[in-house]
Amino acid sequence: MRIRLDTTLGVVVLVDVLRVFLPSLITLFGRAGSTPAEMMGLYALSWFVLAFLTVPLARLVQPRLIALGAGCLLLLARLALQLTGGGDPQLYVASLGLLAGLVWLVATAMGGRDARPVMAGVIAGLAASTVIHAALDGIDLMWRPGAIPWALLAVELGLFGLFLIRADPSDEEYSGAPRAWLAIGPALLLWGLYTGNTAHAQAATVSAQQAAAVIVAAFAVVSAAPAALPVLRRPLPPAIALVASAVAFTLGRATVGGVHGVAPGWTIAAQIIGQLALGACLAHAAAAFGPDRAARRGLAAAAGMLLFVVFVFGYYAAYDLYLSNQWVPIGAALVVAVLGLVGSTGLPRRSYDRRFAAAAVAAVVLVAAVPLWQGERPRWEAPRDGLRIAAYNIRMGYGESGRLSLEQQADALRELRPHVVVLSEADRGWLLNGGHDGVRLIAERLGMHYIWAPATDEVWGDALLTTLPITSIRNHVLVQGGPTGAQALEVGLRWQGGDITVIGTHLQPPPGWRELDQVEQLGGIVREASRNGAPVIVAGDLNLQPGERAWEVLTGAGLTDPLAPARPFNTVPSRGHVVEQIDHVLVTPGFTGKDQANPDVPHSDHRPIAVTLVAGP
Repeated sequence: MRIRLDTTLGVVVLVDVLRVFLPSLITLFGRAGSTPAEMMGLYALSWFVLAFLTVPLARLVQPRLIALGAGCLLLLARLALQLTGGGDPQLYVASLGLLAGLVWLVATAMGGRDARPVMAGVIAGLAASTVIHAALDGIDLMWRPGAIPWALLAVELGLFGLFLIRADPSDEEYSGAPRAWLAIGPALLLWGLYTGNTAHAQAATVSAQQAAAVIVAAFAVVSAAPAALPVLRRPLPPAIALVASAVAFTLGRATVGGVHGVAPGWTIAAQIIGQLALGACLAHAAAAFGPDRAARRGLAAAAGMLLFVVFVFGYYAAYDLYLSNQWVPIGAALVVAVLGLVGSTGLPRRSYDRRFAAAAVAAVVLVAAVPLWQGERPRWEAPRDGLRIAAYNIRMGYGESGRLSLEQQADALRELRPHVVVLSEADRGWLLNGGHDGVRLIAERLGMHYIWAPATDEVWGDALLTTLPITSIRNHVLVQGGPTGAQALEVGLRWQGGDITVIGTHLQPPPGWRELDQVEQLGGIVREASRNGAPVIVAGDLNLQPGERAWEVLTGAGLTDPLAPARPFNTVPSRGHVVEQIDHVLVTPGFTGKDQANPDVPHSDHRPIAVTLVAGP
């Protein structure tokens, strides 16, 4: 099977832009929830709708020239993104780059009669993106300073420009019904959600995280040659396998080590099977025959990408709308599976191309070598005159400028020298946030052990990081409050020869705390945990201010405020004279606080906070 290398490299660049556009949509346009979800949806949707204008434009300009021009604009936009320092320039350059990428894709569909090499190029591009993202340890070139990222980006964009200029579909045979192009958008969604998501695989295991990333990356490469696998030569087996993998991904939740809702290790197998089946279904869709016109191909490609953004918002907006999103991956898998089934007569048997094996080996080497280039992390030591507790709402790892700031967040926490850190608004592979494993990356940079506790789904929630011995772990699912769900992670620790309990949480109250069910449940958890006489500490983004009714519920449960001597204690970056105190550390009687800290850093829309607890009245 011939692969269009211009398509492969174009998909890599387009995915790069998407990994900036989607989180910029949330952090910059959405202002972390202050912009109505409908406005965000309309803004995102408008760029995908504009791509349909490529079809009438092709009546005036040859599709080949449109693809060339749009591809060059995509290249320039990606280059410009590296120059932006965040903020509105990042949002608008990413938006224009996305539009250029969509126009390039639609024009490519219109200009090439043979869908097979383009579909092969699409799946190869997704595979390459998986490998590159994993080899960069989840922090893409966009977010890395220095000369080396610039050099690597120059190679990526230079190769895309070279093959873009050389692309000539004029010698292609006719193949493929226009509906085959409809599969690209849903396939991109499935790849981003789970089949090619190495962060999701790493979240499903604790002891073999690097191996999980290596395995997913290697099979992503192998998926570019589905026709060479005899079991997948007929369309029905991969169609069934793809839908089954989506069902497994959707329902793959378990209680592991006392924590509810975790992705179990076997979901990695669902990722691998799903990626192989995805490649095979795209190959079958491209091999189907039917009435063909350039306009139909272009409309199908634009509609497929429109399906992508609709599915993305259907999946992530469901949390804000209190709806189930389980239908989204299954629905997308059904679309791709049906398109692979309809009209396909099967793929010819081929001998396996050794180049795919070589590429898979190269992927293994690149991803497995990540620990070798990371280097040593700065050493630090927690104070010995008390128990240092920190809490940080990391906003999915993004700073106020909309740039990925996981390394800066880790540095800010290191300066606080904590024994225990509670992270809120952490994710471990959300497509919407760029597919990063923020918990693992921060924990590794601090040299701390971590305990992960999902709240909304298996890769969104809270985490507790510590240097202390862990004696027990359990988490509590809190009643429904705000849209993204909430939990309370209860961890037993040994400190100075005694037992302590730390409860990490991110409360999600209804507007104005009209119902106190969630905070009352947390108060009950505190009472139960304190029955054995050991100190109990609650930390995290509690979304409440001192003196509110919800605050009185917690103090009524026996908690005291070690931050009181330092109040007013602002926990958001400076915004005029407004003081917001919504991140807290509370403790049962017997401790006082000292060395309270809330550094005014812009690495999130919250400040990190810390306090040292010492025994005393």
